[in-house]
Formats: sequence, structure tokens, C-alpha cells
Amino acid sequence: MTASVVLHTGAAAFCLFWAALVLAAGRGRIALALAAACGAGALWAVTVAFLPDWPLDGVSGAADVLRSAVWFAVLLVLYRRTGGAEVAPAMRRFAVAGLLLVLVGFAALLPGPTADLVLPTLGSPALLARLGLALVTVLLAENIYRNADEAARWHVNLPCIALGGLAAFDVLVCADAVLARAFSPPLLDARAVVMALAMPLLALAAVRDRRWRRQLPVSRAVVFHGATLVVGGVFLLGIGLAGEAVRHLGADWGRAVQISLLAAAALALLVAASSQSARSRLRRQIVDNFFTARHDYRREWLRTVATLSAADAEAPAALRTIRAIADPVDSPAGLLLLREETEGAPRFAWAQSWNCPDAPLALGAEHPLLPLLRDGTWIAELGEATPADLARAYGALWIAVPLLHHREGLAGIVLLAPPRAPFPLDGETFDLLRTLGREVAMFLAERRAAERLAESRKLAEYAKRFAFVAHDVKTVSHQLSLLLANAEDHMQDPEFQRDVLLTVRAATDRINTLIARLRQPEEEAAPARAEPAHRVAPAARLAALAAPRQSRVIVEPGDDPGLAAIGAEAFDAAVTHLINNAIDASPMHEPVRIALRRDGARIVIDIADRGPGMSPGFVRDVLFRPLGTSKAKGSGIGAWQARELLREAGGDLAVLTQPGEGTTMRLTLPRAEADAAAAPAAQEQVRRCA
Repeated sequence: MTASVVLHTGAAAFCLFWAALVLAAGRGRIALALAAACGAGALWAVTVAFLPDWPLDGVSGAADVLRSAVWFAVLLVLYRRTGGAEVAPAMRRFAVAGLLLVLVGFAALLPGPTADLVLPTLGSPALLARLGLALVTVLLAENIYRNADEAARWHVNLPCIALGGLAAFDVLVCADAVLARAFSPPLLDARAVVMALAMPLLALAAVRDRRWRRQLPVSRAVVFHGATLVVGGVFLLGIGLAGEAVRHLGADWGRAVQISLLAAAALALLVAASSQSARSRLRRQIVDNFFTARHDYRREWLRTVATLSAADAEAPAALRTIRAIADPVDSPAGLLLLREETEGAPRFAWAQSWNCPDAPLALGAEHPLLPLLRDGTWIAELGEATPADLARAYGALWIAVPLLHHREGLAGIVLLAPPRAPFPLDGETFDLLRTLGREVAMFLAERRAAERLAESRKLAEYAKRFAFVAHDVKTVSHQLSLLLANAEDHMQDPEFQRDVLLTVRAATDRINTLIARLRQPEEEAAPARAEPAHRVAPAARLAALAAPRQSRVIVEPGDDPGLAAIGAEAFDAAVTHLINNAIDASPMHEPVRIALRRDGARIVIDIADRGPGMSPGFVRDVLFRPLGTSKAKGSGIGAWQARELLREAGGDLAVLTQPGEGTTMRLTLPRAEADAAAAPAAQEQVRRCA
């Protein structure tokens, strides 16, 4: 394989690489045109490498004409882009001249009368066509550069230099051939080298032009780590060369100096790798020179979501708010001021600091910082203009980012310290911070709403417990009042005296339990259990003792239904309320009947009375509505509380009633034995599925 073949093959590969990079870095017709220029050069180099015909003849000659024609067309595209309508007449003249020369160049390759006129002389149509096309290309490149204004010239100077320079080299090759009456092999091979050196200018033109380029489809993290490795490698290479030079001096201490330099270099690299400021400066240089957008919006969005949604155990919400604003601009410190409603006008009070002094400070409505924010629509650059009170409290500050909420207005302010690697603030950074400020404001508003909802639920739960306790106290008071009324007639009865002691003791225990429940919700570490067969009869007896002496409560005999999955106190409260309601509804001398039974995995308790009954509308709309009652001194809590207690235990309360036919309150509860038996079966099923 000759040197010419190697040179042209390498030039072809080089051109194809830059063509791919141009397509990746640019967009639109300009990128396609520049990529076509690289591709035409690659096609010509491949043709010359594998079909080394005479330069003015054969396939290589056609590839040479095609390459020059494509480069000329690319310059015409740039001319039209930068000159507009003003250069249309001149562009048409260049286009006609170029087209004629291309046609002549291709015609000279056809077999016929011109087949013998391929020697490099001024009488050769092929040579004249290529020389003329090269000269026209040089003139076109010069016209584009000269007629472009200051702004457009920065976009076209590199393509003009590359393509115009290659055309000028072709003029040199043709002129030398005319003078020597033969083509110079070194000059012909040099064309491949010069072309390979010029192609990066076309790629750089596509990358550097901010109007036409787009962001390279390369991960910023990959570019950053790659650049870090390159910088580290170059640094170590330089240290190694210095150490090698010292060693070759021949001094006795040369080897020691070499080892010391390598150790110091490794230590310096470790320090630089662990330094956030050094990493930030390197990242800033890479972003500014290799990427269109300063910020990786996908990465910033994912990082913001991860920061705001982190658990409170990792960092407080206020601290995460500061980090969500500071991290995208590489700020190492900041503080959060939140809006507080006060009499007269709102103020912004210190809420959290991050790497800043914890200095409580409040900004009133007249503070000089607030006008700079323009009602939350503007990001204020502070620097030397930082208000004196903020500078004294928190040190040097860089910018103030408003947290603007669509409903609440300016909800807060995040003040940031200068970034580790300074960079100029532009519209892109302002837009990003403004968007993040709105997102953080929504996060804070939703968090405040959730906190208020939790507080409301706690208050509602406390109010519910208070209503239950108040109703139970009322029930106990009613029982004691009836007991006192009956005592006037039956105080001499020994059995009544025992019942009085039993009722008073039960009332005392019940009141103490209610006071404890009001102070703190019930927390049962062990599973709740109650024995209905052993608790229904005492509850019925106490209710009958507190009722008029003519009232009776009959517990019908039956099998023990087993344990119910409900707390004993909750069971007693629900059953007592329903028995008292049944006694109140029953006519004089009509007993209230209670029946217990087991129904599969449930325990069923029926409390039946022979009262007037209730209509379906009353049951649906009034019976279980808090504070809804038909009794003169009722509170409307008992039936609702009983159903709530049963449902919290997994049971329910059904009402079987018809007007004039009495009422049956049917309590259903899950059996504790059924729950305990179901647990091993469920665990075995899980193990089988696993």
C-alpha cells in the first residue's frame, strides 16, 4: 500500500467523522450543506485512493469535479443566507458561471474530440474548467466574507476560510501543473492532507453558531468526567516529563525530585477532585464552550423533584427549599424568608439558613429589597447593592429569588450567596430561577395546606372524642339521677342498696375512663378483645337499674358466640347506648330483649324493643346524623357513636324497624378467633406465592 493510498484513505475517514459531527451539532439547511461538503471530500478521497486515475481523467477526475461543485454550492447557500435579497443579482451571476464551468468539466471527461486534450496545459478544457471553478470559488468566498455584516461575518468566516482555502490550493496545483506540464505528486497528495485539516473548521462553524446549532446529544456528565480525566492526564504527563528531565540531569537528587514531583502531583489531583469549587469551575468552562444551553433542564427538573420530595428525616422542608433554588446555579449557601400576615401589612421573616448564620430577621413592607422584586416577577441582583441589614446578618449575598404563588402572591424569598464558579447572569438563568421559584412556592403552599388539614383533622378527632365523652357523661348523669329518684321509695331494700353500690362504682369507673380518653386517644398495644356473653348481661343490668323500676331488660339464653374483635370499653359504650335507647322507646312493662348468636365468622347481637318504631326516612336522614334526635332532652350522639365504634372495629349496625312494630338494632362484629385463624392461612398463602 503506497503512501498516497494511506493519505487519501485517512483523509476520507477524517471527512466522514466530521460530517457526522456536523449533522449531530447543527440543524437545518446549513448543517446539511456543511455535512455535504465533508461528504464530497470523503467521496473524492476514497475514489483517488482506490481508483488512482490520471487527475484529469477517469472516475477520479469526475469525483474531483463533483467535489469542487459541491463546495461551490455550499458557498452559494451561505451567500444567500447572509446576503438576502441584496446579493441576489451577484449570486445569480456566480451560479451561472459555476454551472457552466461544472458542465464543461464533466463534458471534458466524456470520450470524444476532447479525450486527447487531458494534458495539463492551457489548451486542456478539463484543466481550464477546474482552474476556472477554483478561481470562481475563491472569488465567491471573498464576496461572502466582504459583504457580510459584523454579526453575520462571525458565522461564515470559518466556511469561507476552509472552502476558499481549498479552492486556492487547487489553483496552486493547477498553476504548477501548467508550468511544469505535469502534475506534482507531492502536491496531489498534499491536497488530501490540506482537506483533512480544513474539515474541522466546517464542524466548528456548525457547533459555534448559536443561531443554527443545537445541543450535542452527549451527556453532560460524560463530557465533564471525560474532561476531568483529560485534564488530570495532561497534568500528570507534564509532571512526568518534568521529573524525567530532572532525572536526566544526572544529579544524585534527581530520582528523589522525580518521586517528590509525582507524589505532589497525585496529592494536588486528589485535592482538586474533592474541591467543589474546582469542579464547578471546570464544569462552567465546559458548559460555556461546548453546549448551547447553560443548564441541563432534564437533570435540573429531576434534581428539584428529588430535593422537594425527600423525607423530612433527611432535611427539613425549609432547607430543601433553599437547596432546590441554590443547586442549579451552584450556590453554596442561602437563606429562606417566608411571608407572615401581621396587622396592617405582611412581612417576610427568617425561616431557615443553609451554610449561613441563623440570624432571625424580618423584612417589613418598606424594606428596600421588596421593590427590587417587582411583586415577585423579577429576580434581584444584589452584590454590592445588598441592603445593609442583610449584609450584616448574613454576609455577602448574590441574588434574591422570589417565590411567587398564583393565588397567594409573593409567598417567600430565597437569598443566595455567590456561586463557587462565577458566571454572568443571563435570560436563560433568570427564566430557570423564576420557574423554580414558582415550583417551590407551590410546594410550600401545598405543605402548609397539608399541615392545616392535619391540624383540622386533629381538632375534628378531639371534637369527636369530646362529643362521645360528653354524651357518655350525660348518660352516667341520667343513670345516677334515676337512681336517686328510685332511692326515695326503695332505700330500705337491701337488694336495692347493693344495686346502688354497684351502679355508683360502675359510674365512677366510667367517668374516670372518659376523663382519660379525653386527655389522650386510646392506644391498645394488644389486639382488642371483648366477650359479649359476659359483658352484655352486666350492661343490661346497670341500664335497668338506672331506668324506671317498671323497665326490664331480658338477655335470652344461648350459646357463647366467642370473642369479638373490639375493645371492651368500646363494646360496653355501644351496647349501653343502644340498650338505653331501647328502654326509652319501650312502653311501660314491655321488656327489652337481647339475643346473641354466631353467624359464621361474625357475632350478631339483636337489641329489640316494642316501641313505636321508625320510618325509613327517619333512619336514613336523622338517626345517625350527629346532633339529630327526636327526644326532648336528647343530644343525637348515641346511635351515631355506637355505629362509629362498631365500624372502627370492622363491624356494623343495622336497623330493622317499621312504624308501629318496634325496632331491632342488630350489631355485627368480627370474631377474634376467626381473625386469628385467618392470619396463619394468609401467611401460608403468601409463602406459597413467593
